[in-house]
Amino acid sequence: MLRPVEPRQTETAYLIPWSVDREGLPWCTLRNIGTEPLTDISTQFFGEGWAEPAVPRANLAPGQEVRFVFFGERAIDSGMVTVHWRRPDDREYAWTFVC
Repeated sequence: MLRPVEPRQTETAYLIPWSVDREGLPWCTLRNIGTEPLTDISTQFFGEGWAEPAVPRANLAPGQEVRFVFFGERAIDSGMVTVHWRRPDDREYAWTFVC
């Protein structure tokens, strides 16, 4: 005999709080478009070349941004950046975008 399945508590999906502006490549701007301050922000670059934040910043309030510059002949063509951050509840997240 089959038992009825109890509905699970569901949590609303967390919207990624970032926008990426590539208009000025090799400069790229990452902006916090969310409603929360984000902390412990770090990045990793994957591909041929590397990327560096213009101004290293560990925390971003809503509306603040950080700029990156990509180095290497093929960095923009082959690169991906993974951003890691923490929300105010101390949960850690990661998101990857292509250059």
